Amino acid sequence: MPSMTELTENRWLKPLALASVAVLALSACGDDEENGDAEAETEVETDVEIDAEVETLEEGVLQVCADVPYPPFEYYDTEGNVVGYDIDIAAAIAGALGLELELIESSWEGLESGLALESENCDLVISGMSITEERAGNMLFSDPYLDDNLGLLATTDSGISSTDDLDGVPVGVQNGTTGHTYAAEELGLDVTEYEDSGLLLQGLEAGQVEALIGNISIIGYQTGDDAAYEFVEEIDTGEQLGIAAHLENQELIEAVNEVLAALDAEGTLEEIREAWFHSETPDEGADPEDEGDEDVDDGAEDEN
Repeated sequence: MPSMTELTENRWLKPLALASVAVLALSACGDDEENGDAEAETEVETDVEIDAEVETLEEGVLQVCADVPYPPFEYYDTEGNVVGYDIDIAAAIAGALGLELELIESSWEGLESGLALESENCDLVISGMSITEERAGNMLFSDPYLDDNLGLLATTDSGISSTDDLDGVPVGVQNGTTGHTYAAEELGLDVTEYEDSGLLLQGLEAGQVEALIGNISIIGYQTGDDAAYEFVEEIDTGEQLGIAAHLENQELIEAVNEVLAALDAEGTLEEIREAWFHSETPDEGADPEDEGDEDVDDGAEDEN
């Protein structure tokens, strides 16, 4: 599996030109309440089929929770569709199991705490989530589907050359993430917490912080080649991202592992990684609900 350093080098070529599949994305607020919808679009094609009997909350449907927006894992494109690395992974898993995919938009706090699964908001959490011992006590994790590390990003004129230069420097982190834990506990920093990765980067842009610590898969994607920022240091934490299920749904996690192994063997996982970490990906748009657009165009299914 390639390292995140390899994944963030020479990016932005061309996304996969594969069959498009549209699925419904619903919003959940830690319970069964659903507020609004948007189309989630994925471009992935696979011949993998797994003969496994799995129990899902709704027969024939695989409900997947994700924290949107969280580019490049899941975010809104300019058409208001939810796209991303995790969306492609979720679609491939649902297709291999012969299930319809339904995306449930959830808060990061509900995902990483296991509350979304415990409250039966969804069958799986696929949202760029690192496997940790604490989280593993609240949910079952699949085999890793992406290797990751933390990284230190700073403004170009900050003079920061490593984590040793962070004493007394305002540092931003996303609340509840491994970057937050590392900065506060391992480095002993007094950090500024942000609710999502978009706000985290905005804090750096606005001068609220001079540096931030987060997963390379996120900060490398969001900053791109912007000369105002400098990727200072890769922090080798050996993180791995996993797919999570309810503690009592071992059968589903075993089926997910079987699908991931088959996708890896046929090269689909590598194609999806190339599409989102080495290629030119769809432009990011605004949350349709933030724009007051309750009638999101559902014509994506008709385009292919």
